[in-house]
Amino acid sequence: MVTFKRGNLICERFILGSLQVNSYLLYEADGRQAWLIDPAEDSATLLARIKELDLTDVTIFLTHGHADHIAGVSYYRKQIPGCKVAISREDADMLTDPDLNLSTWLGEPISLAPAEIILNDNDSFGPGGKLAAIPGHTPGGLALILPGMVFSGDTLFAGSIGRSDFPGGDGRQLIEGIKARLFTLSDRYVFPGHGPETTIAEEKAENPFFSAEFTV
Repeated sequence: MVTFKRGNLICERFILGSLQVNSYLLYEADGRQAWLIDPAEDSATLLARIKELDLTDVTIFLTHGHADHIAGVSYYRKQIPGCKVAISREDADMLTDPDLNLSTWLGEPISLAPAEIILNDNDSFGPGGKLAAIPGHTPGGLALILPGMVFSGDTLFAGSIGRSDFPGGDGRQLIEGIKARLFTLSDRYVFPGHGPETTIAEEKAENPFFSAEFTV
């Protein structure tokens, strides 16, 4: 578990699932509210941490609807009373359809109950956060932008970007969306769906997908 603090906000990272997804527990110090971001696997360790912190108002936030990021949703829904799931309007059908969320292709079909919360671009969400719709990896990919941090899902990674060769993907749209919605932000930490943390400044300066020579 890796912990990051920014003011009153605390973020803990748990690497879960066969595809090593970064699942994040975000909460405010001395609060009871929390946001569980992309729960990739049933984890007794993560659940125990939620209970240890006495976090009783938990919302699951999904950056997008691919199977590796939603595989733990049912477990936490059952284990945490009142837990609700939030996903973008464009990716909402992926929760209920194993073909759309690619779990059929992975060999373990996942079909979940619909989300309780449907999200849209520019919605306020989380502890002083705002959502940015960045399609291209999936049609409804969302980044959660907070003071000092961005949760980018599979949109932006350290030194890379998300795949765009899955159904509904669009590489040019993904790159343009990152430039318009993330690279215009002041510098802050980026917490991606896989791999290490990075910063907006590092990716603007060094990510090869944004070099003058790269074309989609």
